[in-house]
Amino acid sequence: MKNDYLKLRLMMILILIGLIIPTSNVLTAQKNDAFGMLSFNKAVNISGKQRMLSQKIAKAYLYLVTNPTDVKAKRDLLTGKLIFEKQNNILLQNSDYKLTKDRLGKVEGLWVQFKKLIETTPSFDNAKKIIETNTDLLKASNNVVSAVIVESKGADQSQESLFEDEGLGEDDLELKKVINMAGRQRMLSQRLALYYFANQTALKDKNNEQMLKNVYNELDGAISMLLISEFNNSRIDEKLGVAMSKWDQIKANKDKLFNQGIKSEDMYRLSNELTKAFNDVTNLYEKVKI
Repeated sequence: MKNDYLKLRLMMILILIGLIIPTSNVLTAQKNDAFGMLSFNKAVNISGKQRMLSQKIAKAYLYLVTNPTDVKAKRDLLTGKLIFEKQNNILLQNSDYKLTKDRLGKVEGLWVQFKKLIETTPSFDNAKKIIETNTDLLKASNNVVSAVIVESKGADQSQESLFEDEGLGEDDLELKKVINMAGRQRMLSQRLALYYFANQTALKDKNNEQMLKNVYNELDGAISMLLISEFNNSRIDEKLGVAMSKWDQIKANKDKLFNQGIKSEDMYRLSNELTKAFNDVTNLYEKVKI
């Protein structure tokens, strides 16, 4: 009887060991395949939204200089600020990589100064400062996206060069790069309007004029790249069609775009509509299963 009892206990121990080991392996795999509590695709999407928000906030401020009573723009400025801060904290809490955390810290440092500007009563003087500083915040936010993609490879935090390696041709990395590209279109949709407003008479200079042209060309070129993506499906094609129809409204008025011929309220609205269209596309790419 005693031997039977010992055998039973031994069997239970072996069963428990058998359960524990696979569970540990699963947890390890999940940790390696996830950005904290987020999927890496979601993390690429969220970090990409930070780029867009930096431009949307700056655009709203510049617009409010000459349209100070616009309720929609005031709301965009406020909600953009709150979401930017919240999402930066979410990314910080979910990353275990030094490279990503360092870059998020850089964003946080730049944000402190940028936030002081956008919380002032809109003026041409501060609008000029926002034009001068918004690109630094944008670049820092873009560097976070690159770091998240590196982190998804399980690379050492110093191995950022892997992002540009020829060895990153696997489907999962290619998909993340497409999510990044589509997400960047959201940012460019806002940046286009930002530099449209930056080219009004009181703010215009040669740099602002060239920046507007650069953004226009990048937006147009990336749409073509997305149209031929191997990850497209019927739903993505449909949403890309919506985005193209919005973009065509701007292309049809290219001369007006470069010569301040579009009403400011129309430019503000079109940039938001184009951003929403590309956001829909990006969210669908995030959900693609490989």
